[in-house]
Amino acid sequence: MGREREIDPRVSAIAQYGYRLRHYRKKANLSQDALGARFGVTGQMIGHIETAKRPTTPEMSKGFDDLFGLDAYFEELWWHVRREQTPSWFRDYVAAEARAASIRLFDPLLIPGLLQTEAYAREVLRAGQPDDKLEQLVAARLARQEILEREEPPWLVFVISEFALRRVVGDPDVMREQYARLLELAERPNITIHVLPDTAPVYPSGALTLFSFNEVPDLGYAEAVRGHGVLIEHRKSIEGLKVEFDLIRSAALSAAASADLIRSLMEGT
Repeated sequence: MGREREIDPRVSAIAQYGYRLRHYRKKANLSQDALGARFGVTGQMIGHIETAKRPTTPEMSKGFDDLFGLDAYFEELWWHVRREQTPSWFRDYVAAEARAASIRLFDPLLIPGLLQTEAYAREVLRAGQPDDKLEQLVAARLARQEILEREEPPWLVFVISEFALRRVVGDPDVMREQYARLLELAERPNITIHVLPDTAPVYPSGALTLFSFNEVPDLGYAEAVRGHGVLIEHRKSIEGLKVEFDLIRSAALSAAASADLIRSLMEGT
C-alpha cells in the first residue's frame, strides 16, 4: 500500500474528522481494513473518510466513539461536517426537514432528494463538480435520508410530476434502480407518493415544501432561481402554499395508480 496522504485538519470540519479518525485508528493499532470490517464497509471507504473524500453517517460516528471510548466526539463533529457541506442558503431548509413531524412536497422537475438513490443523486449533482466535491455532496444528500429510518419517522406526502419520472437521469440502469426505490418507499405506512400526470389541469411554476411540527407553527418553502429559495414563516403565505399543494394533489393520480405507473416505467426501462 502506498503512503497515506496527509491532510491538514485546520482547513475544514471534514478534514478534522478524517485526521482524528486516522489518529484514533492508529492508536488502536487497527488497519483501515480492520476498522472497516467492524462497520460493514471496506478499508477503502475508511481511507476515503480519513482523507476527507467522503463524510460518514451519524450511526458510524457513534460507533467510532464507542470503539475508541470517546464522549460523543465523532457524533458531534459529524453535525459540523453536515452543516459545512450544506450551502448556506439551504441550511434552514435542512434544519426544518430534520425537525418536522410531517412534510408535504411537490417537485415538477426531479425526484425529491429524500427519495433519491445514490446513483440518481450523483448524476443530478455531477455538473461542474470535481470528483472529491461530488462525493461529498452525494453523501450529504443521502445523510438527509436518515429521517426515513428513525424509530418514529415523519409523515411524508410527495407529489412528483410525470415529467420528472420520465426524465432519464444518467442511464436506464440508474432509472430502474430509482423506480424500484420509489416503489419500496411507497409501501411504508408513513410515506405517500402521488404522480401528477402531464395531462393534469394545474400548472405549478416550481417546487414547494410544507413543514409541520408538533409544537410550533408550520413553515413553507418555495423554490426560486436555480433551486434557491427561502423558508416562509408568514401565516397567510403558508396558507397560500397549502392551497396550491392541495390543488396539485387533487389533480394527481391516487397512490395505487401512481405505483402502477412507476412500475410500468421500471418494467419498460
